[in-house]
Amino acid sequence: MKKTMILVGGGDFGRELINWAYDVCSAGTGQEFDGFLDDNPNALDNYSYGLPYLGTIDSYSITTNCRFVIGITNPIIKKKVVHQLKGRGAIFANLIHPSCVIARTAKLGEGVVVCPNALVSCDAQIGNFVSINGLSSIGHDAIVGDFSTLSAHVDLTGFVDVGECVFFGTGAKVLPKVRIGSGARIGAGATVIRSVLADSVMYTAPAKRL
Repeated sequence: MKKTMILVGGGDFGRELINWAYDVCSAGTGQEFDGFLDDNPNALDNYSYGLPYLGTIDSYSITTNCRFVIGITNPIIKKKVVHQLKGRGAIFANLIHPSCVIARTAKLGEGVVVCPNALVSCDAQIGNFVSINGLSSIGHDAIVGDFSTLSAHVDLTGFVDVGECVFFGTGAKVLPKVRIGSGARIGAGATVIRSVLADSVMYTAPAKRL
């Protein structure tokens, strides 16, 4: 039976996922969205997507036929929304763009989004609800914790260990075997050369603590 595919979040990242879901459908590896949830019913009003608004995150009635994809990049908000929905029985699907490369020995959790031309290398472990934006790469044996987000062009090299709810800005780079503590925020263009404490904010190259 065809599942009802629901996008959670009609913001900027959500609009990207509408496009990537179309590509997935065209490649025969998934399906397009049937509608979206957002606390703002007008989130897509200025765009020509034509995707039906299904209601707020709290009000939507979940059935066993529903599958959800999380279109939120802020790790803290993403975690909160996922827990809200899972507490009511939601099941999340992965959205994997057909142009990305995922090694046979890589492991992906639940609710993972991998955008165009991203790379997940051998023996990498990707946690639940991780978002990997376009042209980002995750090196061999790297670990990425639940709810973390990689913006575009992020480079996590071999054996990097990322905690939960970490956010990487566009173009951030992490050298091999570096540990990034949970809740850290790595600024756009930062190059991380040594381990980062939990909840730290890092910026510039080489990265400094804010």
